[in-house]
Amino acid sequence: MVKAIFTLISDGKLATASDMSDAFLQLDPLRRLVLAYAKRRDRSRYALAFALDSRFAEVIRSTSETLIGQMRLTWWRDILTTDAEKRPSGEPLVALITEAEQDGADLAPLLNLLEGWEYLLDDFPWDDRQFDQYAIKRGEGVFSFALAGNNILTDEQKMGAQGWALWDFARHCSEPEMREQAFEKSRGLFESTSSVRFDSSGRPLSIFCKLAQSDAKKGTLTADLYRPRVASKIIWHGMTGC
Repeated sequence: MVKAIFTLISDGKLATASDMSDAFLQLDPLRRLVLAYAKRRDRSRYALAFALDSRFAEVIRSTSETLIGQMRLTWWRDILTTDAEKRPSGEPLVALITEAEQDGADLAPLLNLLEGWEYLLDDFPWDDRQFDQYAIKRGEGVFSFALAGNNILTDEQKMGAQGWALWDFARHCSEPEMREQAFEKSRGLFESTSSVRFDSSGRPLSIFCKLAQSDAKKGTLTADLYRPRVASKIIWHGMTGC
């Protein structure tokens, strides 16, 4: 049985990616706000990374039998690895994957992202290797695809990506012991670096890192990320990078 219950919010449709058909992308309010600070030319790619991450989370959240969850994720693996002309029609995210590939995007980071979510089909508790691989695959998968693979993630950015993935895990995991372990591992990563730097094309990612690092410094998870005070910090960093 899958022992993880993730409660990623999916109540609202993306309304910021003006250069793509976005009516089908269900993103939570945090991701919609963060997405607003992606450069216009990068927004479709960020939106796809965020939407797939949310879709894989929904697979885990709604799966009570490991085999069923594995079959659903395998379907997405087939989508990411098959030729574009052989992909099924009717699924908006599949169409966006094909569009991204036709625009020259490397889909390998999205396969890593999927493999990261596959770890959530493992029974709890996890050992260090499972935590580490989950963080590497999911975190670096999202960050690498969002940055278009044009530049290899620095060691600092890899730590930020992994720390964010573990922080997000802790925010949504229903198992108290696993939640605490994930958060402590996230704290350890962020405590080993003063800050995680990106140029302006990585501003959405630096927002994620800033939120996670703020909790790491406080030693506690922010209960509500949708408060005006948190939103104002996101907006300020989104505009200034500070």
